[in-house]
Amino acid sequence: MITLIRQELYKLFMRKKTFVVLIGLILLTGFITYGFKSNAENMKKYDTPEFQIENIESNIIYLETEKNNIPQDIESDEVKTSEYLEDLDREINQLESEKALIMSTIGEDIDWRDTLDQKIKQQEKMILEDGANVNASELAQMNLQLDELQYLRDNQIEPQEYHDFNGFIFINQLISTLGQVFLFIGIAVFAADMVSGECTPPTLKLLLAQPVSRGKVILSKFIAIVIASVSLIILVEILAFIFVGMIYGFGDSSYPSIVGTAYQFDTSIFLENGGHPLTMVPNSGEIIPVWQYTIKLFLIQGLFIVTITSFVFMISTLVKSSMVSMGTSVVSLIAATIIFQFSALQRLGKYFFTSYSSLDGLITGNIAMYYNNPSMTGSLGIIVNVGWIILCYLVAHTYFIKKDFLI
Repeated sequence: MITLIRQELYKLFMRKKTFVVLIGLILLTGFITYGFKSNAENMKKYDTPEFQIENIESNIIYLETEKNNIPQDIESDEVKTSEYLEDLDREINQLESEKALIMSTIGEDIDWRDTLDQKIKQQEKMILEDGANVNASELAQMNLQLDELQYLRDNQIEPQEYHDFNGFIFINQLISTLGQVFLFIGIAVFAADMVSGECTPPTLKLLLAQPVSRGKVILSKFIAIVIASVSLIILVEILAFIFVGMIYGFGDSSYPSIVGTAYQFDTSIFLENGGHPLTMVPNSGEIIPVWQYTIKLFLIQGLFIVTITSFVFMISTLVKSSMVSMGTSVVSLIAATIIFQFSALQRLGKYFFTSYSSLDGLITGNIAMYYNNPSMTGSLGIIVNVGWIILCYLVAHTYFIKKDFLI
């Protein structure tokens, strides 16, 4: 059995297609890296005091102009006109205050610990003052945000800005990005001819003539394509993580990440469509260090890659043409992703693995918010993926050992 797997792996890695897919993945990773870094640089620019002051001044000029353009529906009403002008003056004064505050910080070296302490006090004050006026879900989110700030303070970790860029931020963004479309297309191109490709030319005839059971033949092919798919994709990601980390730093591996958030319908609120909004289940989220979050993300991605590979492998077993296998796989995967976005089919979508392509959503629990379905959780996503792996392999195995191959 091991010999068969080794032979299949050798055939896989000697194909030109494998190198084409590998080069394509490397180039795509490079473009994504450049895009992430460029976006971080732009966000950093927008976050500078100079840019913020310029933006505030533009808003003040706009509001001053609006004072001379009183809407026609209130122009004849002195009371409404006065209220309108007072609102504009109030906004202008607020902007002037923000501008003065920002200008006062220019040139000052503010300790991030002091800023963090201030945020903690503001969050505690908000919970104390507004806690009684919000629902349980909003209060739970406020407490979770406070826990995150306390975690940073207790562990002496400097808070990250939204424009920061390091190895851990990059790899988590990369995995989430690749989990949408590339994995479908890339794996379909890579694995579509695993079985069907041996029908023309008829190398499958020689393989079946060997003193090895068909069950072992199909199992060895399955194990080989799974190993190749997972190793190629994750290896490129790990190398990219190391590359980015060495240049821009890896960041603090203990940085907090919130995972395991659960949601439920708030039956006390009715929406226009007759449904209920989703609200966070109190005390459902937990904080883990980013290194644990990243490992979980890699494991979830590995499972998702195996599921896609199993589906493509099944199609490759059922048809004889590599082109038909590839086309059917790509169309089926993308169509399923689109179809189950419709509200009428979302309840069925939770049983199809393409609905769980948001890998970060599986870990954080936010996938329930994406589909407005509290039953879509990380645990269900794992069960659905494992179920599809088993189903796809059993279909491929049964068909392969019973089918008469006329080659």
